[in-house]
Amino acid sequence: MSEQPQASTTLSDYNPFTRLLWYAAGVDRDVLAGCPFTDRVKWQGIGGIVLATALLAFVSGSYAFYVVFGPKDATAIVDQPTSWPAVLIALGCGLTWSLVVFNLDRFIVSSTGHGDGTEKITLEEFGNALPRLLMATIIGFCLSAPLEIRILKTEIDTALAGKQKEQLLAWNKQTSERFEHEKVDLTAKLEVQQKRLDTRAAGYEMQRQEIAKQRKALEEEAEGNTASGKAGRGPAYQVKDDNLKEMLAQLERTKTEGAEQDKKIKAEMLVLQSQLDEQRAKIKREEADNEHRAEKMDGLMMRIHISHEIGGAVPWLIAALLLSIEICPIFFKMMLTTGAYEYLVDNQKFMLLARQGIRLSATDVNGNKQLLITPTYHQVESENHRQDLQHDVQRRLSEQVMREHEMATAEAIALNPQDYLEQGDEP
Repeated sequence: MSEQPQASTTLSDYNPFTRLLWYAAGVDRDVLAGCPFTDRVKWQGIGGIVLATALLAFVSGSYAFYVVFGPKDATAIVDQPTSWPAVLIALGCGLTWSLVVFNLDRFIVSSTGHGDGTEKITLEEFGNALPRLLMATIIGFCLSAPLEIRILKTEIDTALAGKQKEQLLAWNKQTSERFEHEKVDLTAKLEVQQKRLDTRAAGYEMQRQEIAKQRKALEEEAEGNTASGKAGRGPAYQVKDDNLKEMLAQLERTKTEGAEQDKKIKAEMLVLQSQLDEQRAKIKREEADNEHRAEKMDGLMMRIHISHEIGGAVPWLIAALLLSIEICPIFFKMMLTTGAYEYLVDNQKFMLLARQGIRLSATDVNGNKQLLITPTYHQVESENHRQDLQHDVQRRLSEQVMREHEMATAEAIALNPQDYLEQGDEP
């Protein structure tokens, strides 16, 4: 059931939500409370648009600030735990942003005026409203960007994860290339030292094989399996035995001589291996840093950029929707016909001016197309006139006092001029 205004209807007779809508529209609620239903409902509609814009600003701003302050410890496609401190910060910043937008929209709507009182939007009205339309357009774009990245979140997460992976691979490649020369140099030095050990070990193996052959020949000599065919330990056996002992002694001398060199080689290899391990550790640390940096590529600007890359017409449709919601109150006000509220507000304004002694007069300066409004301040003129009269009275009284003084002095001189002369001679 619609609320019908009564003769004694006041603002308190309406519910709080209605009063809130009127406040959002920036109207004089006390005057509007006594207006017809049609006036009240159209201002409720405009206030509802302003309030809806503030609510959208709260949602949009809260999500945008959560993207800014939220955790970034994984790639975009990995669900991260909710950070409640970041949620509280985002809600606080979103509320502040919504109040700023609400105040701006309320100012824009309330300062637009009601045009020429007809449903037509003239070029002059549009020109006057152009600065407010520009402000509303900027606000609309600011509101639409966070909403579009929330609507396209799934697609953006997938594309963003791919970009993070590509960037991580590129950074890891740069890291690997930067350490590659040193890594190759250390590996080559290790291989050279290892070859030296392998060569020495191969020499030992050859000597052992020769010793094994000599030992076998000695056994065959003892068993009589040689060309002489005589078993036992004769002169031939003794020669082979002496050769075997000499070969064993030579092997021991070679090992003794090579042991010190092998020790130095192994010490050098340990240093080289330590350097190589340290380099690998550096690479792993840089790769971990690269991964952390790639995870940080999850900011608001990156998501907006990807949204426009993959969203096609969707981001622009969302922006157009927010822009229409933001600027439609301005156009509505230019299309409003003059009603009881406008007349009552004008009457209240002129009554206030009249009580304060201010009169407005209009002068045609451009063939009825432009009027010059000139105020006349009657109270100021009255005060100026009163001050002029007061100053005139004071001036006349001062003149009369001086004349009376002059006459009294003249009479005193006439009665006793000698006293006047004596007073003039005193130092």
